Amino acid sequence: MGAVTETPAWRRELARPRGADVFRVLAIGMVAAFHFWQQTWIGGGRLDYLLRTGCAWVDGMILLSAFCLWLPHGLDAAEGRPFAGCAGFWRRRLVRLVPGYWLATLVGGAANAVQQGLDAHLVKDVLAHLLLIPTLFPESYIWARTNGALWTVGVLVQFYLLFPLLARAFRARPALTFLGLCAVQAGYTAWALGLEDWRYSFAFNQLPAFAGVLALGFAAALAVAQLGCRVRGRGRWGFSALAVGGLWAAARVLRCMNDMGDIQHAQLIWRMPLIGCLTLALIGLCLGVRLPGGRLWAFLSGISFQYYMWHQWLAVQLKYHLRLPPWQGDTPPNQLGNTAWMWRYFALILAVSLAAAVLLTYGVERPAAARLRRLLGLERFKTGQIPQNTCK
Repeated sequence: MGAVTETPAWRRELARPRGADVFRVLAIGMVAAFHFWQQTWIGGGRLDYLLRTGCAWVDGMILLSAFCLWLPHGLDAAEGRPFAGCAGFWRRRLVRLVPGYWLATLVGGAANAVQQGLDAHLVKDVLAHLLLIPTLFPESYIWARTNGALWTVGVLVQFYLLFPLLARAFRARPALTFLGLCAVQAGYTAWALGLEDWRYSFAFNQLPAFAGVLALGFAAALAVAQLGCRVRGRGRWGFSALAVGGLWAAARVLRCMNDMGDIQHAQLIWRMPLIGCLTLALIGLCLGVRLPGGRLWAFLSGISFQYYMWHQWLAVQLKYHLRLPPWQGDTPPNQLGNTAWMWRYFALILAVSLAAAVLLTYGVERPAAARLRRLLGLERFKTGQIPQNTCK
């Protein structure tokens, strides 16, 4: 090992690239925009198709997860360092996810038990979520009564179980691993498209359908790590242009998905073209000119997990169970064309979702994670000094 030196500036910047925060806020914001559109019926005019296809940005969230998890290994590769392994990885993921996720599950289950009654369906739904396997059962996935947004965590947990193996494989044989993952997704997609009714809804967002997405996330991390130490000055503007171009191309793909009518089938058919465009955008955001407002992006990114888990559930609770803003009768005001109510409702669910995200991030997620880290002995897994870098 070479002489120990201070961490290079380019690596400090890429250890948590601002572009990844921007991408996370954009992806979760578009998913929320889709869910809010479903409840408010507030359209987007000529850009209405972006709201109607906002659910597809879940794919971008999974892309970003693979990118962020493999980026440290990519940075090691850029410096010529050996594979560092994944010691403590599963425990760190457990600490990060479980406290807030279990709270959302239990609150959602309790509320549904009060509103609809406790039965075998709800018990199975809650238990599957608590065991982190909601996507394995229709009752806890496509017919979930706890919280419809939590299925994504189930997919991510399956990915986390495989990550140490995939991370090592991609470091050793990136091209072969990339092609293998893409082949898995292609084969699974061909099979899933032949399913009908609820069986397709159950299958199209399972982990094998995202194997190629994971591959592109790893590839994006490798590209950012390899190029990050070389990008200077005007070169950043070229990557900013790449980000804009990738987002523009992604919007074109989303337009094609919208035109198909059946968004669920369109999402699977167009998944890889969409993720290809978003991969370019992610690389461009990370290597391009740094957008202003770094602390704001970091803050919004930091609360995004809680925001994602709660925003849809809160919107439904406020509208149908608390009836806020106040409304009477059997038909919600948005279905009667009451635009004033629609905008008041949108402002309310946006404010409540953001407030809940802040409260739960700083009041539950982070304190619980700190305590679990101490209990599980995770303090020893800290980043030390970096050996003399070979990327100049």
